[in-house]
Amino acid sequence: MTRFFGSLLALIALIGVFLLPKGDTAAQAALQGTKILEVEFEDPQEPGNSLALWELVLRSPNYSESEEDRAVLTLAYARLQMAGLDPLAPDHGAFEDAIIRGLRQKVANERGRELAVVPSTDPSTLGMIFLLGVGEGKLGILFGSTPSESITSELQWSPASNLSLLPPLVAILLAVLLRRPVVSLFAGVFAGSFVLQQAFDQSLFFEVVFGFRDVFTVFLLDEVLDKNGNGRMHVVGFVVAMLAMVGVITKNGGIRGLMNIVARWARSARSTQVSTWFMGLAVFFDDYANTILVGSTMRPLTDRYRIAREKLAFIVDSTAAPVAGLSIFSTWIAFEVSTFSAQLPAAGLSPDEGYMVFIDTLPYRFYCILTLILVGLVTSTGRDFGPMLGAERRARTTGQLVRKGGTPMVSDVVTAMSPAEGITIRAWRALVPLAVFVLVTCYTILDTGGAFEPQAPSLFTIGGLSAILGDSDSYAALWRGSSLGFLVAVLASLTAGLRLQILDAAWKTLTSMGVALAILFLAWMIGAVCGALGTAEYLTVLLGDFEFPLFLPVILFLLSGAIAFATGSSWSTMSILLPLVVGLSFGLGERIELGGYALMILSIGAVLEGSIFGDHCSPISDTTVLSSVASACDHIDHVRTQAPYAILTMVAAIVVGYLPAAAFGLHPGLSLLGGLVLLFVVLRILGKRADGEVGPELATVANSPEVGS
Repeated sequence: MTRFFGSLLALIALIGVFLLPKGDTAAQAALQGTKILEVEFEDPQEPGNSLALWELVLRSPNYSESEEDRAVLTLAYARLQMAGLDPLAPDHGAFEDAIIRGLRQKVANERGRELAVVPSTDPSTLGMIFLLGVGEGKLGILFGSTPSESITSELQWSPASNLSLLPPLVAILLAVLLRRPVVSLFAGVFAGSFVLQQAFDQSLFFEVVFGFRDVFTVFLLDEVLDKNGNGRMHVVGFVVAMLAMVGVITKNGGIRGLMNIVARWARSARSTQVSTWFMGLAVFFDDYANTILVGSTMRPLTDRYRIAREKLAFIVDSTAAPVAGLSIFSTWIAFEVSTFSAQLPAAGLSPDEGYMVFIDTLPYRFYCILTLILVGLVTSTGRDFGPMLGAERRARTTGQLVRKGGTPMVSDVVTAMSPAEGITIRAWRALVPLAVFVLVTCYTILDTGGAFEPQAPSLFTIGGLSAILGDSDSYAALWRGSSLGFLVAVLASLTAGLRLQILDAAWKTLTSMGVALAILFLAWMIGAVCGALGTAEYLTVLLGDFEFPLFLPVILFLLSGAIAFATGSSWSTMSILLPLVVGLSFGLGERIELGGYALMILSIGAVLEGSIFGDHCSPISDTTVLSSVASACDHIDHVRTQAPYAILTMVAAIVVGYLPAAAFGLHPGLSLLGGLVLLFVVLRILGKRADGEVGPELATVANSPEVGS
């Protein structure tokens, strides 16, 4: 029945796409103001050399810098040129705002200065001019100090339409119907590639053929070659090395020794889940590391007590991003701050106060905090509801950790692996490689961030540490740490007398990951397709045209959730919406009693939280995929069992959090207390305990190869 209603909702949403408006061309063109700053022009001073538009602006006589880390740009006007567009349309102002936001970001990142934009007052020097001509399939860009001294260029562009929503919806509908994520995600990528081909004047046959070709020659190849510089190969290397390390330390008896230590406190299914939750809270420096480390090391113990793999994936997924997103000592904070700090002058603040603003948002991070609370309540009370309750009852009563017919992201060859015969069980063979992974990863993050250079900022201040984390290469750090951890695991196995068994364990781990890697790449590919189609921009324009101050945080939460769900990326959602939020929320807040700063804090928190909520519910999110990989869970089963918990937390965050905080100025402490009560009451009413609590006496049964099948 759940599958039927899920399929029905997905089908209705898919049909509803064709009923949505095509998209406001002028509004979407205005959003391009930030992107056109990256367009390259021929340098007038050095013919043959190209510079990005923003670099030419900073060389203009209308731009100047002072000794107080400030910069000033004299702006005459920025306008759209489009047939039929009203000269007084708000889209002109939106385009100018986008230009200013983009320039502030560039000046802050590249020059370390706060940019002030002032209107031109001297008729003899008009100031900088930006014109964006919106034509059929292209944008015409003109900029300069005067129209006669301007530079022009053209950019191919088509406004996003309702069809930009097809890729994620096709993937989600087929995933619910077929429960085959590889086929579903591939169909979503192909649907998006096909829609992109419709921009060319060709027959349906060639649209299908070329669309299918581009799935491999464009989107797959771009991800394999990492043309966008997203560190894809480092992520793949990290996942492969980390899981290979887990396979080796399983074979050398290290995992069994670690389980014996943890089992002193985790003596039942309930206490094991609580222990997993605590581990998730402890690994706060990166969400990827949290997911793989906690999921892969705790899985043997949760299998022993017949805890459903879906439940393990939920605990892992629901602690990783919330903990990393809230922590002031994680790889997230610098990115989160960088997305809005350059826009703080619009609220009368300095970009240097970005970390202060971030700290002020923490009490209003209702979704993340309540998610961590809900995981604690679920694990400590042993109560579940919805599909998760069915999964837990199946695992407890039958020993089937994965649904019959389900496809674990890591095969049974690995999950059923046991220590080599005659091996002495020693916990240090697991603890040392894991410690090497954590220490090397943290050291590399600091090293690549410049922490050990003579002029490095202080590690003992939030701003200094965050600046180092922001400059670091966290993906390279994870890959290096996991690789060295794997090598140490191999050395530990050699000291235990293992030889060929080491290669066997590592090889079986690698060969079991084919489906997992395919899904991970397809998730990245569908995100790239959505980026090419402008899915996020379409949703931003479609859902973002609201100016009700008291409802702004809720609207932003839902909007960011929708974008993250459709694109599978919380970070890209933050980078799109947060630059828009600062000036809008502060200006609207000045009209009401709550105040501009308070509404801005609420709104920034709402975008950060909505992005993580959408990511939790999305089957095309890479962190959701990695949670399924680490837990050896069927990916679609993980998504459908986790979604009810995420939706419950989302409702609680809105009802007791953002609405009363914006409408009545309710203290966040009271909101969080109310959220705790609400979650407890709902869990008490809807939740039930799974039958057949398992103790150590069933460990051998639960650990048998048949259990994982």
